[in-house]
Amino acid sequence: MPRLLVIDDDEGILKLIRLALQPRGYEVITAENGTEGLNKVRSEQPDIVILDKMMPDMDGFEVARRLRREPGLAHIPILIITAASELSEKLDAFNAGADDVLIKPFEIDELAARLAALLRRAEAFKAAKTQSLESVDSARLVAVHSLRGGNGCSSMAVNLSYGLYSLWQSPTLILDMVLIAGQIALMLNSSTRRTWANLSTIGEAEFDMEALESAITRHESGLNILASPRDPSDAEQVSSRLVSKAITLLQPRYEYIVADLPHDFSDITLDILETADTILLMLAPEIVSVRAASICLNTYEQLGLEKDRIRLVLTQTVARSGLSGKQIEDALHRPISLVIPHSPVRYINAINSGIPILQSHPEHAISAQLEEFAFRLSKDSHKNIPPPAPSPAWHRVNDRLQLFSTGEQERRRGPLSQRLSQLFDSNR
Repeated sequence: MPRLLVIDDDEGILKLIRLALQPRGYEVITAENGTEGLNKVRSEQPDIVILDKMMPDMDGFEVARRLRREPGLAHIPILIITAASELSEKLDAFNAGADDVLIKPFEIDELAARLAALLRRAEAFKAAKTQSLESVDSARLVAVHSLRGGNGCSSMAVNLSYGLYSLWQSPTLILDMVLIAGQIALMLNSSTRRTWANLSTIGEAEFDMEALESAITRHESGLNILASPRDPSDAEQVSSRLVSKAITLLQPRYEYIVADLPHDFSDITLDILETADTILLMLAPEIVSVRAASICLNTYEQLGLEKDRIRLVLTQTVARSGLSGKQIEDALHRPISLVIPHSPVRYINAINSGIPILQSHPEHAISAQLEEFAFRLSKDSHKNIPPPAPSPAWHRVNDRLQLFSTGEQERRRGPLSQRLSQLFDSNR
């Protein structure tokens, strides 16, 4: 029996829906305002939610947005009921996270038909997701974040993505979530013909992996890119709901996903931060940047993000002056995981050429640091077992860190890996 939660401050509507849908096989739970409704969603775990747009304490749009931010509740289908029939009202409802919109006054038969369609879609999506996750390990998602620009977020996202791919030769995707004037495609000298804008016009029923592939660009380095729109007006059409659904579909298809986040706490940023396995908080050695980092850390704590998911990365934007690493660690009460040395010429050349430092100068000291950092952020299943056919990047890291001797590599790989390695050697 499907469990339905109806959130509406009108007792007449609550009674009407309860009396009409209980004989149709629904267990109907009610709430009279947004706050009560949110609490009941958490405690009752309904299969579907009906929200009235107009409520006194919190409107239906805000309730929908809050539900979409909570990973354990984000999958629940939402139907919003509103008295306004304008297109802008419907678009606002969908952008808030609604799966469907019903205009007052409505017929009970239409309401029942729409609920049945949403439940069928939810079941099909759940079955497809379960099947995918059984066959493919979910991607490790790394979010690169800062509230202040100029801290090297995009450079870190690009080089980390390239480092992960070059280490493991496994499917790696970089997401440019700076939807207005994002620079990831430019920093990889890539076309922006395919972007997030390709997805904003696709209906929910047609939104699948095939649709996502139409927006992803395959870079010559082997990376996959989902670039930001070229036109700011297109960026406005990319909702947090769309991004969340895209990541859900993408995670079983990739080993690593790196997201370059905007310098804010928008709905999209919050959704990705809550989903991320690792958050790289970028900062520079100056007081304004450290203050922005402090605000980030406090906000992460309020969001309930575990401390062990967060890594501080310090970019030395100046040659000599500036706060020391020790001063920053004392101020933030957190250790710095990586310090990127001051090297403006290297970074400017990398940006202008569209070739990451790791790709153009793999033996440089900065590249070595970034490569080893990528290794440390890798999945345990990769780090703990030498690959059958190690890449040049893996050999460089192994030589520097002295991870595995030749004998240890063979022992860790095991018989199957040894046979694969022998087969690889015989075919060269």
